[in-house]
Amino acid sequence: MTRPFPDFAETAFHKELPMTENIRFDLLDADDFARYVLEGQTDIVFYLRAIKDRKANVSVYAGRARDSFPSAVLEIDDGRNTMLMDLPGDEAQMAQAGKASPLVFLTSLERVKVQFMVAGGTITTHDGRPALACALPTRMLRLQRRDYYRLILPPHPPLRCLIPDPDKDGRMIEADIVDISGGGLAVVAPPDGLSLSVDSVIDQCQITLPELGTITATLQVRNMFRVTERSGPQLRAGCQFVGLPGAADALIQRYILRMERECNPRHDDY
Repeated sequence: MTRPFPDFAETAFHKELPMTENIRFDLLDADDFARYVLEGQTDIVFYLRAIKDRKANVSVYAGRARDSFPSAVLEIDDGRNTMLMDLPGDEAQMAQAGKASPLVFLTSLERVKVQFMVAGGTITTHDGRPALACALPTRMLRLQRRDYYRLILPPHPPLRCLIPDPDKDGRMIEADIVDISGGGLAVVAPPDGLSLSVDSVIDQCQITLPELGTITATLQVRNMFRVTERSGPQLRAGCQFVGLPGAADALIQRYILRMERECNPRHDDY
């Protein structure tokens, strides 16, 4: 059963955060939903307190604004189900934060990207300074670096996979591969380009490894995200190889080794 995460406003991380985090994620479906999403108040409050105690930078997107304002968690009152967030000195941003819906919060905690949303907030004061009072979020999306770091497209020319789409009479759909190993791969494509679902098995997928040859593989979809960058939305599917022949695995390992050497020309052979 598909369990969509809330539809966040189109966002990107604040410029002070690493460029690899300039991506918004919406989890559409996964074989292990709880791995990515927290729904219990106790766990959510635990993460919010950690964000507060470690003074983590928080980027806030008000409504459909394309630009964020910097913030921080000031107070958490789980008894009243509320939290206080810092507000910028800019009066226009402050006014927008007090009337916009939704409010989207993005931060990073111990290499885990944290993203959550509330319906709106109210302008108040905290220690004599303006603050934003909000209800506690009911869901929190967490992505470890290994889940999203390689979503940034590789240098050109990109590696591509031809995937037969069952909803389009088996017509081959071209998708960019953004992560590959002997165990599986991740692909991205325009959201209307692929008709996939978690746990679906796709036969006869073709991957052309430059200068090495083309392999044919069976893929099983393990998770799906909608990824939003300033260039537009894409669908990201994490897939596992099923019954990959030894010869195909060897070609993949040779490709990975070659790419590592190209990215690190000073790498020594042992």
